[in-house]
Amino acid sequence: MSNSSSRDTVVFQPDVHRTMARGVNKLVRAIRPTLGPIVRIVAIDRILDDRMPEMLDNGAIIAQRIIQLPDRNEDAGAMLVREVVTRVGEQVGDGTASAAVIFQQVLDGGIRYLAAGGDSVLLRKHLELGTELVIDGLSKSAIPISGGKDLTHLAETLCHDPSMAELIGEIFATIGEHGRLEIRAGRTRGMSREYVEGMYWEQGVVSRLMLADAEKIEFTDASILISDLDIKDPKQLMPVLQLALSNGIRELLLVVGSISDGAIAFLAANNDPERLTTAAVKAPGWGKEEQAESLQDLAIVTGGRPFVETAGETFAPITTEDLGRARRVWADRRNFGIVGGRGDSRRLREHMADLQDAYENADNLVRRDKLQARFGKLLGGSATLWIGGDTELQVEEKIETAKRTASAMRGAMMQGVVPGGGVALLACLPALTKMAANADNPDERAAYRIVSQAITQPFRAIVANAGFDGA
Repeated sequence: MSNSSSRDTVVFQPDVHRTMARGVNKLVRAIRPTLGPIVRIVAIDRILDDRMPEMLDNGAIIAQRIIQLPDRNEDAGAMLVREVVTRVGEQVGDGTASAAVIFQQVLDGGIRYLAAGGDSVLLRKHLELGTELVIDGLSKSAIPISGGKDLTHLAETLCHDPSMAELIGEIFATIGEHGRLEIRAGRTRGMSREYVEGMYWEQGVVSRLMLADAEKIEFTDASILISDLDIKDPKQLMPVLQLALSNGIRELLLVVGSISDGAIAFLAANNDPERLTTAAVKAPGWGKEEQAESLQDLAIVTGGRPFVETAGETFAPITTEDLGRARRVWADRRNFGIVGGRGDSRRLREHMADLQDAYENADNLVRRDKLQARFGKLLGGSATLWIGGDTELQVEEKIETAKRTASAMRGAMMQGVVPGGGVALLACLPALTKMAANADNPDERAAYRIVSQAITQPFRAIVANAGFDGA
């Protein structure tokens, strides 16, 4: 349906596929120049302000910036390209331009075959089989990658920034493919990295009263109370404090859902370095579900058990076995961390295996990101990459590039790398040609030929972008 200023109109074939194909072609033409080892920039005018055009070299971002084509029917085709390249960018971090030109060729070949009277159901079935054949071929040609030098080289091919690549390569050589990496705007013009031992959560102390004159508090051989209970009255904490005092616990971190000003003042007033020192932080996570997952992770790492508000629990029956333990605990105004948790190592390995299985089977991208973050925390090593620049715009662009590079690095470390320049795709052609030659019906044969033509497009585009004949 097309919506004009005065009325809605119904659009029929062949106008539907013609206008959608024009929309696909327009968007892919904007993305295609970015294919190849040489950085090629696409300038996008800004709609909301008068700043200079945005200079982009990533297919997914280019597609997202081209919000709408003037013709609504053409825009429907452009939306298909946006969906494809956005999903590839989110899941893989690289290959968005290749995905765009492959999609364009599959659509074009499919439309031509169906217009000639082909069976759409059978064509789709064999297109999917052809795609699986290509994926299998790429998997077999993948080469494992590890080591700082190889990782730095890979990072540079992704971000085209030697100094950024050196830092990202070093970081992943240190924390591994599942390690936790945060990318943030720095306060200087340059780039730097920072490593954090153990694991940490983004919830700091509930009050600066607990920091005294320091920027950070640190406990050694500490106990940890794990809960999401709301502490409204200091009396709720009495069973915990009495347990600590009677068992010689000198340093105690309280993880709670919330805590009143009165309870904070009570804890601060009763802190005694000779007997018991306490600090309180809020339970990490947004919403009850995420909080419950964070508390579960914390309990497994430290060997404690969570006290859960929805179960109607209180601290009245608490024992020393309910408290977590860690070699070192720290907290500042923004975060708290655990180093050397005393939890059961076998249980931790089983929990991490469960998280990895859930990650591999998760279809929802947001869910996958959350599982990746949890897994990274539990590995016990984290890094922060600080990005600086001359202008706010430059910092934003560098952060986006670093995030994209990091995402692709994780995938490469987990699944390996293949020869670039479209060569790995070309290596899949013999298998497709053989399947087409042995096909029993024209729909199957057409599908394999369409896939064969499609996977040559990245190589052709790279050749054309280099100034040669890509035909």
